[in-house]
Amino acid sequence: MNERLLIDPALRYFLEIVRHGSINKASQTLHVAPSAVSRQIARLESELGSQLFERHPAGMRLSPSGELLAAHARKARLDAARVIEEITGLEGIQRGTVRIASIEGLASYLLPHVISLYREKHHGIHFDVTVTSSTDVIQRVCEGLVDIGLTISPSPEKNIKVEKRVMAPIHAVMHRSHPLADKKQVSLAQLGSFDLALPTENTTIRQLFNVSCSRQGLLIEPVMTSNFVTTLVHFAMCQGGITLIGDVSIRHLGESAELVSLPIRDREMSGRTLEVQTLAGRVLPKGVADFLGDLCQALETQTP
Repeated sequence: MNERLLIDPALRYFLEIVRHGSINKASQTLHVAPSAVSRQIARLESELGSQLFERHPAGMRLSPSGELLAAHARKARLDAARVIEEITGLEGIQRGTVRIASIEGLASYLLPHVISLYREKHHGIHFDVTVTSSTDVIQRVCEGLVDIGLTISPSPEKNIKVEKRVMAPIHAVMHRSHPLADKKQVSLAQLGSFDLALPTENTTIRQLFNVSCSRQGLLIEPVMTSNFVTTLVHFAMCQGGITLIGDVSIRHLGESAELVSLPIRDREMSGRTLEVQTLAGRVLPKGVADFLGDLCQALETQTP
């Protein structure tokens, strides 16, 4: 069973055009002729008495009426999926899939930890985790492509419900044999005397690092940059140098990784927040809601 049984084909075709911005691309995804997609959209526009798309050379964009219908159609699709999951799960937390979009740092360490603990209790719940940018996390939640979003310091969004918000300060992470490892906290000026491995310029960690260095007149060149958090963390584990990462992401690794995570006292490095997001107004499937509770609890227990 899937939600297509409970959703009008015209709405499904409409949502695919919204997603791809093109009738031809939507028809390829749906495996139907473009003319069939066009007829369904024409029927919707006729019955609603309103134009749903504005046609442009670069593609089709939603009209104001289309925006309203898109919000309704996404929630209808999600509600249909929830009903089917609860029917097939006999009204319990027995079967289902939790779809998550997350930034990489949280997906690399925190999420696998929480998911593995959850599946000890509920073997029938499966997980689909997409690692992407903060902006894309929000978009996927808004479009109903995922159930839960994990992102850092986003701008407020009217269609987003913030289920949990916690501080996510940036810490300096190093091997426990490093000369700074016995400190209670460090400054960027101190870090500048040692080899640093940093994330790329498009990350919030690097942007805040650059702002703080600029404010203090510090010129710190990393010995390595990477767009993969795990690469940076393993560099520190191999005693290659120090890296920077959100404390929430890595705290549960503990002593087994032989890493030390130290607060950075420069003010810019402690201003980030982590949000757990869902689509506003949506009734979550029981399995998703139950896991969401465990995830928020895990974040609560990791917050100082």
